Amino acid sequence: MGLIKVPLMEDESLTSFTSRFAHANARNAAELCLDFGLSWRSVSSGREEAITQIAELSGIDRARLEVAAVKLCSKKSLWVAGEETPLLFYTRGVMKFCPACFAADEERHDIKPGSRKYIRKTWYSRFVRTCPIHNQSLVSAGTHGHSRYIHDLCWSLDYLRRDIAIASRESAPQEFTAFEEYARLRLSGEKPGNDFLDPLPLFVAGDVCELAGLVAIHGKQVRINGKTERQRWEACAKGFELFTAGLSGFHRFLDRLASDGVKIRRAQVGGNELFGKFHENLANWKADTAYEPVREAARTYAFATFALTDTTNLFGKGGKAGFVSFNSMATRYGLSEGVMRKYYKTTGADIVMPGNGFTAIPVADVENLVATMNDLIRRSEAVKILGVTKTGFNLLLDSGLIVSAINRDGAAQFAARYSKMAVSDFRDTLLARATTQDLTGLMPLRAIPKKLLTTTVSIIRILLGGSLKRVGIDPAEHGIMSLMLDPDEVAGLLPAPAKPEDGFLVPADMVIALGASAASIGFLIRECHIETVPRAHAKTGYPQRVATEQTVRMFREKHVTLSECCHRLGRRPPTVRSILTAAGVEPIFPKDILREQFYPRMDAMTALGLTDPEEAEMTS
Repeated sequence: MGLIKVPLMEDESLTSFTSRFAHANARNAAELCLDFGLSWRSVSSGREEAITQIAELSGIDRARLEVAAVKLCSKKSLWVAGEETPLLFYTRGVMKFCPACFAADEERHDIKPGSRKYIRKTWYSRFVRTCPIHNQSLVSAGTHGHSRYIHDLCWSLDYLRRDIAIASRESAPQEFTAFEEYARLRLSGEKPGNDFLDPLPLFVAGDVCELAGLVAIHGKQVRINGKTERQRWEACAKGFELFTAGLSGFHRFLDRLASDGVKIRRAQVGGNELFGKFHENLANWKADTAYEPVREAARTYAFATFALTDTTNLFGKGGKAGFVSFNSMATRYGLSEGVMRKYYKTTGADIVMPGNGFTAIPVADVENLVATMNDLIRRSEAVKILGVTKTGFNLLLDSGLIVSAINRDGAAQFAARYSKMAVSDFRDTLLARATTQDLTGLMPLRAIPKKLLTTTVSIIRILLGGSLKRVGIDPAEHGIMSLMLDPDEVAGLLPAPAKPEDGFLVPADMVIALGASAASIGFLIRECHIETVPRAHAKTGYPQRVATEQTVRMFREKHVTLSECCHRLGRRPPTVRSILTAAGVEPIFPKDILREQFYPRMDAMTALGLTDPEEAEMTS
């Protein structure tokens, strides 16, 4: 007498079928396999020889059993629809079922009792939580823990009959979602046409939908663990809704996360600040390389879209950022972070990152910034390059022969900077004027101005003009002061100084006329507060700066020194200063620029009660 046959049902798994086949013949699955020289493990692992022998014993076409088999890939993964899937996402050892389907199975009177209920392969998937036929939630009766019978359906149904009855009462009406339909199609080997989800293994696509849905529903700081099956069902549906449009939907999801939430406190924003638990979970808890396409898609889009720096790490890696942090510039190129920040503050360049208000350097500016920072030098270094004194450098600066690349900015506490290249070019241009190695009759550049009663700047201008025939270089000297010139040749090219005229005041006369110190007069002349013209000294003929009497008189009519106020009022400076401050009269020049204090004359005299400053008498 032959074996009792049972039909292979639609979407039934090989282990479910083999268990029912064994039960119909009064055996458990392991016993049936042992009777015919098989091992139950080979059947549950989907080995080829086991499939072939079960087909021969049951009379079921082998090709159909091949489709029903779930094949073991490794100790921790299975082949599902041609994709290697971790056991976590395809749980065969748990009694997960639809009570309505089991009830319908029992109505099959053409099958021996006890062999009627069967497991649908679709139920194994973690992402299918609803019966598409009865629109009610699948439930779980757990597992019995007996490894010998772990996949033996009929044995497990009997052993877990009380748990199955309790679990059946928990099933509730539930819609079969678009996500579950997508998962069902993927399980059958189809690719529905989603350019973001289709290229991913189903377990990754489903897991990402679930994670995105949890974040979208509960916020990006959601606690992932501890969620119920119902909450995860809702999350999968929501996540799939977000990604229905494919990659563009994924991008919109990232946009929403980045614009929502945690206050960013630094330019180097991280993935957890941008994307919350979506980033934390994918970056820290999903080591499987199958998730890398998702991480790479998010990383690529984020770096292309958001204002991020080169030190930003997203999903374990950096990317092509639009900005470079100051700290990174300092580390990579050896530049001073403080100097760079002062430079940008002084120049007023826009380096604010859009969206967060922090400052960083646009990638397009990096090359130019590095070149600029490496070229900028302080006055002390420029002095060394030129081989002149600080005073001599200031004269070159005042004459316009040397110009600052960045002007001094007191608010930014940034001293003036000069271009090393420009300063070096200026030096090399002058040294290139050398025409002879014979230094006979030549004098050092530094000695000629005193001999000819002229200025170094005047001689340099002649030198730049290329009119000098004999120019040498003293190898013992450095910079432009190594130049040797013929004083007679220079004298012949100097313009004749204008003769002094009546009505002009020299700086010493201005000290008396304004009642100010010589240092203050020098400041006023340098800063062009008193207009001067060059005139030759009456005795020596040496050029000097002089001002007309009218210019000095006009300046005095508008300005008064603190010392003059004290003298007229007969009070000490602190007292006079307090009176002026109380009246709202402030010094014209800040004390850090000019030590001696000047005030608006009319305002100061009015505040002090000296309405007629020229005739007022001192009061005590």
